[in-house]
Amino acid sequence: MDNIVTKYSALELSRIIGEPLNPLKPFTDVVSIIAETDTAEPNEYVYYFDVLAETDEVYTLASTGAITTEAVSTDTPTAFTFVDIGTKEFTVSLPALANSKEAVLARKLRTINNSLDLYENSYMFSLMSTASGTSGFQNTLTSGTMTFNYANLIQMLQDIVDYADNYTLFVGSTIDRDMLLWNWNDNKYQSILDAFKDLGVTKIRMGHGDLAIDSATGARPLTSNTAYLVGTSTTVGKPMLFVRKKLNDIDLLGAALKQDGTKPQRLVFASPNPITTAGSSGTRYLAVGLTGYENIVAACINPYAVSRFIRA
Repeated sequence: MDNIVTKYSALELSRIIGEPLNPLKPFTDVVSIIAETDTAEPNEYVYYFDVLAETDEVYTLASTGAITTEAVSTDTPTAFTFVDIGTKEFTVSLPALANSKEAVLARKLRTINNSLDLYENSYMFSLMSTASGTSGFQNTLTSGTMTFNYANLIQMLQDIVDYADNYTLFVGSTIDRDMLLWNWNDNKYQSILDAFKDLGVTKIRMGHGDLAIDSATGARPLTSNTAYLVGTSTTVGKPMLFVRKKLNDIDLLGAALKQDGTKPQRLVFASPNPITTAGSSGTRYLAVGLTGYENIVAACINPYAVSRFIRA
């Protein structure tokens, strides 16, 4: 056991695992569709200034991860705060690590990457919620109705049509089910796909993956009874801003930079091992702990491009 512990030190495991980021898809669908994306160098700041005279504040993440407002002006740039995101600690037993190192670490790397993606999506939907509350673009079931219908979609579209083009509708699982039944319940002879094409709306179902934030119980970043319509083309570009900071892994881990000299956007920290933990059966075993980490800025710079619907 001592040989195993020595071989898999915290630093060595961090080096083996590498960066939990898919180079072919560095951002989630939600982030890439609605946000202007960028990366920042380790010592770089992110500024924003207002290019619309009628906008004097934007919504961004505070250091705690809560949504806050930042005052902006046309001539004075405002610096945004980078926020730390850390996943929960995932454990790998030492016997499993010794017997199938590559497979075990590859699965944990994928889990950590998915968890960080869910965090990003959750923050983006939180920003959309605050933005729609401020603009007043919030909709619920109309009198006499029990499901999300075509008229509700048109109302959401009317909210933002004067402020944005190229629309994406993010729907929870219950809203999606309502829409799948539109042809059956409301209009059996018209193509909903053709209607969406005519409206310039693309639908994305957000129904996969649960994330526990400040709670032991996991929840989906977009709840099943909620939908957001976002105009992705506005006078300031996309209505959201999303920046990841490149991490100086020499400072954080004592490890070497990548061979091509680039800095990672995400890191995995390994806890000093061995730690002792208990499995589902209550049996205690030696393990190592793995935690994903990144540093981001996320902001809504045009709240009038977002409309929300909640199916009570």
